[in-house]
Amino acid sequence: MINGVKKRNPLVEWFMRLFVKLVIYAGRAYMYVCYRPKIVYSSDDVKSPRLKSPAIIIANHTSMLDPIMVLAIFFYNHSIVVAKDQVEDPHFSWALTRADCVIPCDRFSMDTEWALIAKRELEKGNSVIIFPEGKCRYDGLLNEFKTGFAFLARSTGVPVLSVGIDGIYKFGHRTKVVVGDLEKIERVKGVPSSKHLAERSEYFRQKVWTLKQQALGRDGVVLPPAGETPPEIVQEPANVPEAK
Repeated sequence: MINGVKKRNPLVEWFMRLFVKLVIYAGRAYMYVCYRPKIVYSSDDVKSPRLKSPAIIIANHTSMLDPIMVLAIFFYNHSIVVAKDQVEDPHFSWALTRADCVIPCDRFSMDTEWALIAKRELEKGNSVIIFPEGKCRYDGLLNEFKTGFAFLARSTGVPVLSVGIDGIYKFGHRTKVVVGDLEKIERVKGVPSSKHLAERSEYFRQKVWTLKQQALGRDGVVLPPAGETPPEIVQEPANVPEAK
């Protein structure tokens, strides 16, 4: 985790960090071996696991494997914004707090610290990966995009790179990923209004949707604006009668 963690036994900590790095490399190998991603690039400028210059990489979020897939594709010189509650989850904290690329973000409050950390990472030449929906959506639609990535792009001048993932992770199926082109968010005088950021966020939401449809091999499927997109219906688990 960027900014580090409270130091424990130095030797144990060194081995744990080494183990986490091995897990990251193993995760990349797993994605390429098991799901054999078929990647379509819109521009030669982004056709490399090491981008020529830093970018703010955004993608749709259909599966918990999406972050691993994007990290596998853009493997070098990157950071990734991760929900703070996941970073603090005991199931993941042992790894996420020791991964040098993780930027924690509190998605349930007006957290701005993550943006300051992300800005420093961009200044160091590292790209920042963000999933603007903030959570997975499983019904095929896209949630409203949070405006944090747009504010970061507008304030730093760093271009946004949109990515569409088909979200299908099955053995025998090649997960398809379509990578768009680099696009900057135009600067406006003064502090950008919430309306301006919302408009830019919706623009990129529609762009990611188009790339996702290309990955799925579909054409002409319209995504309603964020304000008109119905909420996802979460299926409640069926009640199983207790055995008598």
